[in-house]
Amino acid sequence: MKKFFKALLFIGGTAAAAHFGMKAYRRVNGTVKLSKSLPEFLSNVYGEFPKIDVNQTMNYLSLKIRFSQEILDKHEDIENTVREYIDDFYPEVAKCSVDIDIQAKAEEDAAETNEEEVVPEA
Repeated sequence: MKKFFKALLFIGGTAAAAHFGMKAYRRVNGTVKLSKSLPEFLSNVYGEFPKIDVNQTMNYLSLKIRFSQEILDKHEDIENTVREYIDDFYPEVAKCSVDIDIQAKAEEDAAETNEEEVVPEA
């Protein structure tokens, strides 16, 4: 009888560890995909490629999105757009606490982005 309970405990512990491991994998994988697809989506919606910083802990995701001041003045609904995008396409990421911080690009960031967009002619 002792062997049975020991085996049952071992199988239950292994199943629980596998379950939580898969949940963590899906969340991390979703965050990686989100960090790659969100800038392209926002570029298509607002016409400017934003600078995005993504930080994730166990149940907390922090997004810092930087647009130029012109875009921030024109559009007040950027945070709602990002939340809807995450809810629609990344539900495993939406289950954790998501903090979205919308900021204006600094002058040096804006100059850096403009230099990257200009393609020199050969």
